[in-house]
Amino acid sequence: MHNNIFENSFRRANVVARYELEENKKYHKIDIKGTIIYFKPSENKKSYFNLGKLKGLEKNINLIDKSVVKANPTVYFSIVDSANIQKAFPDFRYKTNNGEDYKSIDFKSYDLMYAYRSTKNQDLIIAVNEDLDHGYNNLTLTDKHTNMKYKLIKLKKDMAATEKDEIKIELMIENENSIERIPFDFKNADLK
Repeated sequence: MHNNIFENSFRRANVVARYELEENKKYHKIDIKGTIIYFKPSENKKSYFNLGKLKGLEKNINLIDKSVVKANPTVYFSIVDSANIQKAFPDFRYKTNNGEDYKSIDFKSYDLMYAYRSTKNQDLIIAVNEDLDHGYNNLTLTDKHTNMKYKLIKLKKDMAATEKDEIKIELMIENENSIERIPFDFKNADLK
């Protein structure tokens, strides 16, 4: 295992990492060494931003704090409108199964639309109404030229306009200032 690397890309959940060993080899004990990356967002480390309610947010502009963008200009988050998405995907049509025809996006059926882009050094996590896994019947589009992702979200059946205005948005940016690397080393672990 000394020459092998295991990198966990599932950062937002409790994950069990499994390592496959050769079937023909017999192992009695094994040494396991690694690092856990512990992310703790905070305002003073510029990794947590409570943007507030949707009704108070401007559309189609980067809402990430300017000091963060200055250090990494490719990080982006914006509440967008349908014109912005149509500009990025002018002729986009889709179908959900083989039995139906291609159709255009029905923007009115979504409660929230945003665009975001993160980088290898700064991963962006978006919470909507304090929920990281928000919405159902979501549509995610990626602009391959800009690497911008557009997320269209249905949060609730028949959500009223006043309810949409009250949607709360929080951003968490996993950057070097907000993570702690915790090393671990298990000697002579039993294989089971």
